[in-house]
Amino acid sequence: MSYKYLNHTADLGIEVKGETLEELFINTAKAIFETQIRGTILIKKKLNFEIKSSSLEELLIEWCRELIYNFSVNGFIPKTYDVKITKGYNLKADLCGDVFDKNRHKIKLEIKNATYHNLNIKNLKKGYRATIIFDV
Repeated sequence: MSYKYLNHTADLGIEVKGETLEELFINTAKAIFETQIRGTILIKKKLNFEIKSSSLEELLIEWCRELIYNFSVNGFIPKTYDVKITKGYNLKADLCGDVFDKNRHKIKLEIKNATYHNLNIKNLKKGYRATIIFDV
C-alpha cells in the first residue's frame, strides 16, 4: 500500500510513499479520496490546474487544498492523475474523474483541510515519504 494511517488524537494522520515526487503527490491524493469516498468513480470530467510554491512542503499542502477545494465546491473526485513537478516547486496537474453523485457515492469521512502540523517530506534511498495531518 502506498499510504498508511497514523495514530492521531483528533485529526487524520497519513504517511504516504512514492518512488518519485509525482508518485508521492498522486498517492497523497488517492489517500484523501479513498479515505473520504465510497463508490465507483467514473471518468466524466477533466480538471487542469497549476500550483507554484516556495517549498516542497508548501507545494504538498497546496496540492491537497486544491483537491479538497475542488471536491467541496464542485464535487470533483479524481480517478486518473497526470502530474508534473518541475524545479522551483511548480506543479502541473491534468486530472480526470467523476462528480459526486449521492446515488453512487457515499461520504466515509469528511476531510476539511491539510495542515502544517507535523508536516514532513523525506527523500529516501528509494523514493520519498511524507507525513501529513488533515482536519476532519
